[in-house]
Amino acid sequence: MFKGSRYLAVVLSSAMVLPAPALAEQTLAQQVHALQLQMQHLAKENARDRQRIKALERSRQQNESSQMSSPNVVTAEPAVYQSTPSYLDPLPSQNHYVEASAPSASAAHLIAPPPIAQQTYGKAAPTANAVKAVYQQENALFSKGLTLTPAATYTYGDNRFFTLNGFMALGAIFLGNINVSRQQNALYEPNLNIAYGASNRLQFDATVPFVYRSSMYSSQGAQSSTAQISERSTHSGSIGDVNFGLYYQLAQHSLGSPATILSAHITAPTGISPYGIKVYQDTTNNNLSYVEALPTGQGAWGLQLGATMIKTLDPAVVFGGVNLAYNLPQHYNDISPYVGITQPGTIQPGGSLSFTIGTAFSLNDRMSTSFSFQDSMVQPLRERPDGLPWTNVVGSALNAAVFNIGATYAVSKNLSYQTVLAIGLTQDAPNFQLTFRVPHVVP
Repeated sequence: MFKGSRYLAVVLSSAMVLPAPALAEQTLAQQVHALQLQMQHLAKENARDRQRIKALERSRQQNESSQMSSPNVVTAEPAVYQSTPSYLDPLPSQNHYVEASAPSASAAHLIAPPPIAQQTYGKAAPTANAVKAVYQQENALFSKGLTLTPAATYTYGDNRFFTLNGFMALGAIFLGNINVSRQQNALYEPNLNIAYGASNRLQFDATVPFVYRSSMYSSQGAQSSTAQISERSTHSGSIGDVNFGLYYQLAQHSLGSPATILSAHITAPTGISPYGIKVYQDTTNNNLSYVEALPTGQGAWGLQLGATMIKTLDPAVVFGGVNLAYNLPQHYNDISPYVGITQPGTIQPGGSLSFTIGTAFSLNDRMSTSFSFQDSMVQPLRERPDGLPWTNVVGSALNAAVFNIGATYAVSKNLSYQTVLAIGLTQDAPNFQLTFRVPHVVP
């Protein structure tokens, strides 16, 4: 009985032990299957995380591009600087030169994405300040609300003339009159630019200048002596030509495309006209002529169309622009420069084509500098005395080229200082022009 029980116990124990390997194999397969499912789940999560990272990276790049392209520190004026050159020498027999522009412009003076209002000052991208400086030079701010920019410009020009009126005898002796003369011109122009941003892409602005001009004329030959020099000075001051118009920024189709700004402005003849101003001759020196007054405006309505493009190339910003100006004919009761003669007629100042190319760099999170070249080519002035056909005024065509050096310091996101020095490169350009501007965004 005992042996049978023992045998039965062994049999039952064996029966219980035999299926164990099968059960173990089944548990291991389930574990492998569970791990496979977990790995598939983790792979899906990893793919979703990668998509999120790519989306965040794209958003970060767009924000950085918007920060670089948005004029966070807003200012005003060249108000593009005025595209139509103004004559600083009213004498038709002497050379003219035009006022150098602080760079329309004309940039201008440029990046399509709208400004980032919530940007933290001092943490802009490396080229952000350089882009802002170009915006400020072009006076294209694209900041919603009102921006006031008081500015002051000083322009100086010095021309010397050497005239021989006679003939050579025996191939070595000059017989006739020799005239050595000099003309010094200075212009002081405080002005106020008012800009209103209707949207992130549309801006209206107006510039109201006050112009004070001084000219000094000197020539040898006083009292018929080549050793004596006589001088005459003329001064004039009044409001200049008021300029108003708009800027529109085209949308960028991609982050790599350059920003484009279009502008349209009108210049009203509110200053003193240069036509009909009489030229006098010094009573003690028949070699010296001078005018009774100096013009502070161009004397005709003007239309200007411009385009400026800016491309960010770390660590620099390159920009270029072109501006076309057309002046409407204007009738005057007197266009004659001669004393005692009154001649009514119509005057049309010559149109102009100007272009600008340059580059800008950010020195730190507050200061940037820029360098640019600008050339303005002006067509001859046309006149038509009543009853006579149109004629071109000889010597009135101009080519004024300048080299601009600018620096901008941002005090805060609403206030900055900007200085531009323009150095004349051609005879028709002034010797130099210095402009100081303080753009201020009204909170």
